[in-house]
Amino acid sequence: MLIHLGVIDLSGSPSLSSLFPGAGSDGKLKTLLEVSDPKGVFGNPLKEGPLLTTDQAYILRAAAIDACQLMVESARKLDASSLPNDRSLDWVKSISLPELDMWIWAVAKDRPDYKQLERFVLRGTVFF
Repeated sequence: MLIHLGVIDLSGSPSLSSLFPGAGSDGKLKTLLEVSDPKGVFGNPLKEGPLLTTDQAYILRAAAIDACQLMVESARKLDASSLPNDRSLDWVKSISLPELDMWIWAVAKDRPDYKQLERFVLRGTVFF
């Protein structure tokens, strides 16, 4: 998800940059950030993406952990005046790393358009 949403940029990594063509591009990103069509494709399994080596998978996992940690740190530093006055986003300032991870996975599984995005595959591991 973080690659598709442009949070993780693979362009500087020769071994990873070709794995998710177009991911994070302006046009694709705009579509992914729009409100989802609830009548989308339901019931389809998550889409499997490129088969990675162990090293590639570890690099992407480490990048995702680092990116999520940076998001949590940024959320905690938000100025209260930058949030809407209705206090509906107060939870953002206290989000934890596991909560962010759960939210990303929930959104990835619930939105039909996100279910169609490729996810990388590492065969023969029980770690992730």
